Amino acid sequence: MQLTNYHFLQQIADLPFVEAIYLFGSRARGDHRERSDIDLAILCPNASERNWQTIVNIVDDADTLLPIDCIRLDHEQLSSPLRIQIEKDKRLLYERPIKN
Repeated sequence: MQLTNYHFLQQIADLPFVEAIYLFGSRARGDHRERSDIDLAILCPNASERNWQTIVNIVDDADTLLPIDCIRLDHEQLSSPLRIQIEKDKRLLYERPIKN
């Protein structure tokens, strides 16, 4: 199954405060194994803590048996090792269209 076919990703993308969803890690690089986790970086700079908890709840109830590691990208320092690795590996799964 393609990763983009998972219902939970559409649920996250439908949230009005989510600007982008990125895949990173081994699945983004293409060197994953069958049971490798799904690493997601969510960009949601205008989200409250309650909004973020909504995302966490969706991930917890996700329609997959694979482990999911989900981080809030806008809370990671640009110079942090994790952020640098995400920027290197990331693959865009969703981006909110810009309204004119």
